[in-house]
Amino acid sequence: MSLLTTNEHQESALATQGAMKSLTREPGTIERTRNRFYDWLQAEFDRHYHTLRDGGYRRFLEQRHPEELERYDAACDALRREEFSRFAELQTLGLFLHTQVAEKEAQFRRRRNQFLMAMSATGIITSAVVWAYLHHEQFVQLCQQTVIAGHAILQLFTTVL
Repeated sequence: MSLLTTNEHQESALATQGAMKSLTREPGTIERTRNRFYDWLQAEFDRHYHTLRDGGYRRFLEQRHPEELERYDAACDALRREEFSRFAELQTLGLFLHTQVAEKEAQFRRRRNQFLMAMSATGIITSAVVWAYLHHEQFVQLCQQTVIAGHAILQLFTTVL
């Protein structure tokens, strides 16, 4: 295999990978919503961990064991980052799944409405065909009147134009 062939395969693989990324990329609205939610979630977690960190145990360490206070603050920050990253992943996944479910529900509603419209149209057409079959003379008479009215409308349009 030549170098050119290998490069072509790599280029096509990269093009395919880029296309797959663009297909699986989330829409801009979801991304903006997720970013706003992530910012709010970060603020709430910071507030929670600051109240945890500034509680009575921190004051106890500050008064009696000041050398342990720095380790305690570092441990609280590490815990906050670790828990927040896990929780944020779950929340982002939940938000994405919620939007996916909403899209599927909308798609289902559209398909159901299309099916109901098709059933209604089928019922109307079937009723018209059955009526035409059972009342043949009236149907022929109605068709003749429709053709006469159509000719009159056509003549009206031709005289106006």
